[in-house]
Amino acid sequence: MSHASRFDYVVPEDLAGERLDRAMARVAPELTRGEARRLIAAGVVFVGGRRTGISSRTVRAGERLQWDTPTAPAAATEEGLAPAVVLERPELWILDKPAGMPVEPTRGGSRGTLVEWLRQRHEAAFITHRLDVATSGLLVVARDKAALAKLNALFAAHAIHRAYLAVVSPAPPWDRVTLDDPLDGKRAVTHAQVMARAPTAALLRITLETGRTQQIRRHLRLADHPVVGESVSGARGAGRLLLHAYALDIPWQGATLSAVCPPGEDFQLRATTLGLPLP
Repeated sequence: MSHASRFDYVVPEDLAGERLDRAMARVAPELTRGEARRLIAAGVVFVGGRRTGISSRTVRAGERLQWDTPTAPAAATEEGLAPAVVLERPELWILDKPAGMPVEPTRGGSRGTLVEWLRQRHEAAFITHRLDVATSGLLVVARDKAALAKLNALFAAHAIHRAYLAVVSPAPPWDRVTLDDPLDGKRAVTHAQVMARAPTAALLRITLETGRTQQIRRHLRLADHPVVGESVSGARGAGRLLLHAYALDIPWQGATLSAVCPPGEDFQLRATTLGLPLP
């Protein structure tokens, strides 16, 4: 049986208005932001005595932050990976999927997948789009069939805007490019812009007009500027694939649901070692 460590902090004045995951990492230096997001997603974090599952919620000075951390925690999935909840509504969730977590069951089964994680928490949850196992970042999940139908229609109409960050090597000679090589016999269009350069690599901001399987990775390979970590199938750590879905805009009920999620520390560390500051 594992034993839990209890953490209990009061938010100081200088952290007022800060995101919950950042505030947790600041008051508990032994905790990374990624670990804080996983704890929040696991439902073990309380703010002012109330459980929360939203990493992006802000904290107020004087609020009490409490959570339990098992010294030998049970894995949220077979590999111990869990997404963080970035935005929560009754009809949908926007999640930050970690690198190495499959979205749906594979030949190896359903353990360790996003679908399994969702089923452990909700009677109904519907996948609307996918990220590669090795790709991290934002993904929207419908929580009822009406939301699923609406999101599917928005994706079909290309009304949902997605943006990615990718580190490629070698660095391209261009600053901005549109890659339009067909994939699997179908039209595929990828837009890329250089955000930062280093001697051997570059940080790109990428948007898509189409959504073919592994479109970004395949287009950049064809352009001879593969994503760093391209041989990685889903491994965690500094050797991971440096591709992250960081922004998502969804037209919804007369407004726009917007989410921005920076890449995790493993991505940032590798980018930094290549000489690339993140925006």
